[in-house]
Amino acid sequence: MINPFLMTIIIAVVIGVVIIVVSVLVWLVRAHLKVKHDYQLLVDVVHSNNNDIADLYAAVLTADGRIAATDEQLSVLCAKIADHQHNEPSTHPYSLVIQKVRNGASISELMQNSGLSQDEAALLIRLHGSKAQA
Repeated sequence: MINPFLMTIIIAVVIGVVIIVVSVLVWLVRAHLKVKHDYQLLVDVVHSNNNDIADLYAAVLTADGRIAATDEQLSVLCAKIADHQHNEPSTHPYSLVIQKVRNGASISELMQNSGLSQDEAALLIRLHGSKAQA
C-alpha cells in the first residue's frame, strides 16, 4: 500500500497541475475571445474601407466623364471661336484699308479707293505695311 503522506503529495501535485491547466485554459479562452473581438473589428474596418474605395472609384469615374465632356465642349467652343474670328469681318472702320496695306497697296491706291488723305494713307502704310515698304 502507498504511504498516506506520499498519497497526499501526489494528490497535491495533481491538484496543482489541474489548477495550472485550468488557469492556462481560462487565460487561453480569454485571449481567444480578445483576438476574435479584434479580428471582428478589423473585418469591420476593412469592409468600411472597401466601401469607401468603391465610392471613391465611382466618384473618379463620374469626374472623369465630366472632364471628358468638358474637354469636348471646350474643343467645340475653341473651334467655333476660331471660325468666328476667321469669318467675321472686323468692325473697325479702317480694317479693310489695313488689309489692303498688308496686301501691298500704295498711297495713291489707298487715296483713290478708300477716300483717305495722303497723310492718313502714309500713316497707315507706316503702321501696318510690311518691312520692305518702310
